[in-house]
Amino acid sequence: MERHPRARRPRLRALVAGAGALVLPAALAFGQPAAAQDEGTVVYASDFADGTVGDWTPRGPVTLAVQDGALLTTGRTADWNGPALDLTGIVVPGGVYEISLDVRLADGSAGDKVSATVQRDAGGSTSYDSVVYQAAAGAEWATLSGRYSIASAAEALTFYVESPTPDASYLIDDFQVTELTPPGVDPTLTPVKDVLADDFRFGAAVDPRDLAAPTGDLLNQHFSQITAENHMKPEAIQPVEGQFNFDAADQLVEYAEAHGIEVYGHTFLWHGQTPAWWFTYPAGHPKAGEPLGSSAEDRQIMLDRLEAHIGAIAAHYGDRIQAWDVVNEVISDNATEVYRNSRWYQIFQGPEYISEAFRIAREQLDAVGATDVKLFINDYGTDNPAKRDNLYNLVSTMLANGVPVDGVGHQTHISLNTSISQIEASIDKFAALGVLQAVTELDVSIGAPAAGVEFPELESRLIQQGHYFKDLFAMLRQKDLESVTVWGLHDGRSWIRTEERPLEAPLVFTDDLQAKWAYWGIVDPSRLPAIPEEPEPDYARVQVPLAKTAPVIDGVEDKAWKKAATVATGVTVEGSADGAKADVSLMWDDEAIYALFEVTDPELDATSVNPWEQDSVEVFLNPGNTKDGGYGDADGQYRVSFGNAVSLGGNGPDAGAITSAAKVTSTGYTVEIAIALAEGQGVVGAEHGLELQVNDATGGVRTAAHTWYDPTGQSWSTNKYWGIAELVRKVK
Repeated sequence: MERHPRARRPRLRALVAGAGALVLPAALAFGQPAAAQDEGTVVYASDFADGTVGDWTPRGPVTLAVQDGALLTTGRTADWNGPALDLTGIVVPGGVYEISLDVRLADGSAGDKVSATVQRDAGGSTSYDSVVYQAAAGAEWATLSGRYSIASAAEALTFYVESPTPDASYLIDDFQVTELTPPGVDPTLTPVKDVLADDFRFGAAVDPRDLAAPTGDLLNQHFSQITAENHMKPEAIQPVEGQFNFDAADQLVEYAEAHGIEVYGHTFLWHGQTPAWWFTYPAGHPKAGEPLGSSAEDRQIMLDRLEAHIGAIAAHYGDRIQAWDVVNEVISDNATEVYRNSRWYQIFQGPEYISEAFRIAREQLDAVGATDVKLFINDYGTDNPAKRDNLYNLVSTMLANGVPVDGVGHQTHISLNTSISQIEASIDKFAALGVLQAVTELDVSIGAPAAGVEFPELESRLIQQGHYFKDLFAMLRQKDLESVTVWGLHDGRSWIRTEERPLEAPLVFTDDLQAKWAYWGIVDPSRLPAIPEEPEPDYARVQVPLAKTAPVIDGVEDKAWKKAATVATGVTVEGSADGAKADVSLMWDDEAIYALFEVTDPELDATSVNPWEQDSVEVFLNPGNTKDGGYGDADGQYRVSFGNAVSLGGNGPDAGAITSAAKVTSTGYTVEIAIALAEGQGVVGAEHGLELQVNDATGGVRTAAHTWYDPTGQSWSTNKYWGIAELVRKVK
């Protein structure tokens, strides 16, 4: 067979990421003070010049053979079949690599696409990271390449070449792995913990996988405290009643002690990551395995379990852990209620369990001599005035009743548009109670869009993030705080970085463990460049017509909707692109703005206690279209489920009231909504920020979310990226 000459083509790069790996776009790898360079070191190469397949093995029932100096794959019967290569130990955490190869289809082969993928096995789970996804392939040679990095150690990394055409045959050659950024940290950087030493401890959330080099080197250099990201939560410590597993948590504590690092415990009591047995009758009970009710006996079962759980932890660790989140996230996000409607709340029919948890924790720790261990209540969204006040009232009441709560933890999962003054107001408010305070889970989202959406503002957002960290830490250093903890060592280990949002970068260090502008914002703000001006986004706009008559809010489309404007929720911000969507009709009068959602959703679910994890629709309204970030006094987030359960987000005090109705249909459900407008807001020519969202749930989990315009998934926290509704008399 004649070998076709190489026709070098522009290299194809993918922007696909998993929680533990990243195919890096250039803007994340370059343009910052400690950046990767295009030159690199080849750490593995394979060209089949010796006539053997070398280290390559079949993936599936395929035949590998060297033909004319290239590796030929034949006999494929499934899309995942192909040649495979073990990259374990070649690609290591913290390094940035370029993986490249030449490929062409065999003569006469079916198909026209190939993909290059890495199977990553870590922590008992398997992920598939695209290096190049379904690139065009034909009879001529093409060069494919992508940058690849893993954030933490993997048990196995297997590179393979596949095709969506199961019977395609193809040749590969000149495979190469080039190390662009060596793994490891920059030892010349000033440690963040030293800069902040006179103010508070600087911590990070970690798991045992973070302790090995090079991520362990980053931890030792820059951080003075750790929090167990997952391995001290109830399901990790006591997965089966009476069976305690401290193995992973012990690794963290022992490592911290060996390196002079403090440990902050997280958490004794939470509605999430708690095993199901905790909320059922125990073995030997006549109702064993059935859900607990709310009788005095049932509550005592819960308290006995909590005492046994905390008692075992106290006996095991004593004062080796200097503070604990006793309860986590007990305040509701729904502005129509105070407390989260968790199973804890349902069984106790109120918040009594919170005070009981603190009393039990103090008793159990004191019993083992750990009298100095501090006890915290921890929650997110404390920058929201309504949620802040609810948490404040709870803590104030507990203190007045002699409940031994020592401190308040502000999680501080925020974005570039979160008001620093509101964060400061929360810290100042709780300072008046005389309690200890800590920032416990800090990350700052840059508002990256969903996978596959262009993001030319990336470098600008990273610089903006540096300035935000500068201003945030300038404020925090003026406060009396125990510690400030970021939720992850580096961007590649952030819970916000997902396959749906591969470009999110909310932390201080890059995936390859180098300093970001966020680092310089804390350590030396003089290094920060000016924030580049971003062009005004091309916001989606809709002309909303004046209603001749107001619709009856009953969940049924009446004649009043005949000439309404209609938009669709077609932007995927989370989960499956095939998830529930809606056509939304809009109109207004001087009293209200009206929305009619016609949702296509064949399977309806409301089993989660979290309203956003139920099949539901949301309207976000920013009267006056101020787009000033965060939520203003008149801004509102309104959520209505298919069963007409209404919940509110971080609504300002002047946000309009909502009236709603919902009906289940043969294809899903409809929701009809009226949101009251204040005087002067309902006039021809007025513009209001508007976003519309549909949440799709299955089995108590949100599996997809679609919006009308905002691609960031951050509509709940900021009005900056919403579309615009222009009130008109008649649509032109």
